[in-house]
Amino acid sequence: MKKNYLILTLAAACCLIATSCHRGPKPDENGFYTAESGLMYKFIEENKEAKIVQMDDLLEGEMVIYFEGDTLFNNIGHPDVFTRVEDDWFQGGHNEAFLMMHEGDHAIFGISADSVAMFLEPSQMPKGYLPNQNMRVFYDVHLTHILTKEDIAKRESDYMAEMSKKQSEEADIIAKYVAEKNITVKPNESGLYVIVNKKGTGKKAVAGSKVSVFYAGRLLNGKLFDTNIESVAKEAGRQGGHFQPFAFTLGQRMVIPGWDEGLVGLNKGSKATLIIPSNLAYGPSGAGNEIPPYSPLVFDVEVVAVD
Repeated sequence: MKKNYLILTLAAACCLIATSCHRGPKPDENGFYTAESGLMYKFIEENKEAKIVQMDDLLEGEMVIYFEGDTLFNNIGHPDVFTRVEDDWFQGGHNEAFLMMHEGDHAIFGISADSVAMFLEPSQMPKGYLPNQNMRVFYDVHLTHILTKEDIAKRESDYMAEMSKKQSEEADIIAKYVAEKNITVKPNESGLYVIVNKKGTGKKAVAGSKVSVFYAGRLLNGKLFDTNIESVAKEAGRQGGHFQPFAFTLGQRMVIPGWDEGLVGLNKGSKATLIIPSNLAYGPSGAGNEIPPYSPLVFDVEVVAVD
């Protein structure tokens, strides 16, 4: 679980005594009510019977922050923990807004841009801000989960247990893959497998060589996550890409360790398969959305130049 306790873009670490919000007699022409503090709010979906936000809670969900048509923050489609509820620095701040919400609520809040500007340098304010024009920074929030410190601690504990299990199972997963593919090549001392499918006749790559490589990288389940071979990309239904040989210098940590080790000794014209344990790839962090933590990888490589 990636933890990103975002300190909101325009009110970083704001701390102000939250004031109670009471709906006025009627909304404005855009459906917004205004609290006594000046906070504007409009509920799109409200779940009054659900758990309500309390001070020091951690909030998880989707949020867009925008000002004068410009988006300042957006995690739609990627819900995450986005803030801890604290005291605001000014009345009508975002923490006061969050304290109005229940789990599952969807609401939009308008916060005074002038109030925010009092605590930021002019260069930190969004483009288009003009003082004393009653401008608003809007927060469009869909609150999916309210989390306590204990909830977060449990999530972290569960995540660490899951990662420990993945790490302990990796050797067996690689062994099963090797057996299913009838691979008889023995691994290097590091655990890296280098299976030469075609031996080239050109110059041999050594540490310090500049090599150019065509490659296709997959998880052990066969899922392609990266390639610079156009035909492979099209077959996998991947759009776009850079279909030129990838050039780098061996032994300079320009690539994952499994490449630096696995390409040494291959001649120009060689084709090989590298089975790379996660400690020689992306380890406990994984890479992006396609390579999970502790994932062994398979690369089919073709060395097209050695200089």
